[in-house]
Amino acid sequence: MTARATPLMRNLLLASLTVLVLAAPVPAQEPVRWIVGSEHLRVLYWPQHDDLARLARETGEQALGRLRRLLNAKPAGRIDVYIVRSQAEFEELAGAKQSTWVVGLALLGRRTILLKPVGPQRLPKLLAHELAHIMLDVSMGPAARSIPRWLHEGIAQYAAHQWGRAQARTVARAALGNKLLTLDELDAAFAGKEDQVDLAYAESYTLVSYLASLRPGLGIAPLLDEIKKGRDVRTALGRAYRMPVSEIEQEWLEQTRTGYLSATLPPPSQMIVGGLFLLAFGVALILVRRRSARIRRRMEEEERMRRLMMNVRLIRDDAEPPDGGPDRSDE
Repeated sequence: MTARATPLMRNLLLASLTVLVLAAPVPAQEPVRWIVGSEHLRVLYWPQHDDLARLARETGEQALGRLRRLLNAKPAGRIDVYIVRSQAEFEELAGAKQSTWVVGLALLGRRTILLKPVGPQRLPKLLAHELAHIMLDVSMGPAARSIPRWLHEGIAQYAAHQWGRAQARTVARAALGNKLLTLDELDAAFAGKEDQVDLAYAESYTLVSYLASLRPGLGIAPLLDEIKKGRDVRTALGRAYRMPVSEIEQEWLEQTRTGYLSATLPPPSQMIVGGLFLLAFGVALILVRRRSARIRRRMEEEERMRRLMMNVRLIRDDAEPPDGGPDRSDE
């Protein structure tokens, strides 16, 4: 005889299975990247970086507008901007190991930018810097392979207005130590230690800024036009600015050597405080010396009076007769 489940038993069995399913642990789901986009940018990021992503979208479009005018180029499709959350993710997307102090990277062939989550004050210039690399690559086409590292980095910093007191101090210290990099040494310095890399970046900016001043209104465009024609950088420099390269280098280094020494001075507020301290010290020194002079004069006067009184006593003693009764006369 086969037992059959009653409706009550079936309901109890279903309820038990439901409780077991609800009680089973649910595996945690990995959060997915969020995306915000604009006409020329697509920003991919993690939820905790939402404010930075929206700032990147806004300021990135503004930077692209400036770069289109500067380099006469338009983005080829959208540019992907990744805001990463770790060094491991940064290296995974880059496809190679990266130094920990690298906070931004432009992958030119992929039209992709990698950013670490720097603060909102720093992010706009960092993004503009990396966008300049991509836009320069778009503008130059096949000739982009001929652009030296110093020119790429110098233009990117110049376009992003990345110059401050820290860079000026870096250049000033090198100038004081007679350690400024020459034109031929710049590219190799980017593969050096961190202090050499900092100097290479700073000097690249000063060189591009100097070249832009040689032909106002044209800026760096004449040099890029010559490189597009297939000329090497030294030949392109001479033809673009109608000067011997040795003269260009000498004038640039001289301006760099003398133009940033003020950066080694303390900030104006400290100079004012220091000046007031010296002034107060000088006044105090004068007052102390005057007081010392008055005391010295008083002591000298007291010593003079003491000697005078001694002399008076001596004269008086000489004038009085010796003791022994009155004088007698012969009778």
